[in-house]
Amino acid sequence: MISTHATLLRVSDITESGVHIEAVEEPEWLTNLPELWSEGDEIQLISKIGIDLKVNRVLKEITVIGNISLSIQSPCSRCVEPVKIELNPNVSLVLSPADKIHEEDDLEHETYQGDEIDLSNYLREQVAIALPVKVVCSEECKGLCGKCGINLNSEVCNCEQQEIDPRFAILKDLKI
Repeated sequence: MISTHATLLRVSDITESGVHIEAVEEPEWLTNLPELWSEGDEIQLISKIGIDLKVNRVLKEITVIGNISLSIQSPCSRCVEPVKIELNPNVSLVLSPADKIHEEDDLEHETYQGDEIDLSNYLREQVAIALPVKVVCSEECKGLCGKCGINLNSEVCNCEQQEIDPRFAILKDLKI
């Protein structure tokens, strides 16, 4: 079941002392992130999504600070072994009434209209930004043999080493 109530706020309900939002969302809450739901051996979401936010209001300006926590699993880009990663993207957001902000004034402000604020899309954006582009199990990972496919971290390969053109030898030490 997708819960959207935790991140849906009424501006008039935010008191001077603020509102604390602590919620746990089901993985389906992130169905709009195709990176987490693609078929194959790509990134997989393996936990529920924890949301911990503090929402304050000063006049009509709303400040949201906190973090999101989730676990993903992805194959190592070098050796293809699964790697579990804990993500904790921070949330720092200032919302102003849409009629008070002009686009050329400040691009860092988000806006809201009326008395309701739905933080869901902003929080999903923070998760999408936090997803790693490339996952490596360790910096020392040796990867797979280009000829036989053996995991060079756990086995020794007997394939012949390629001779390196001396003009490109310096590229051998390049870490990507």
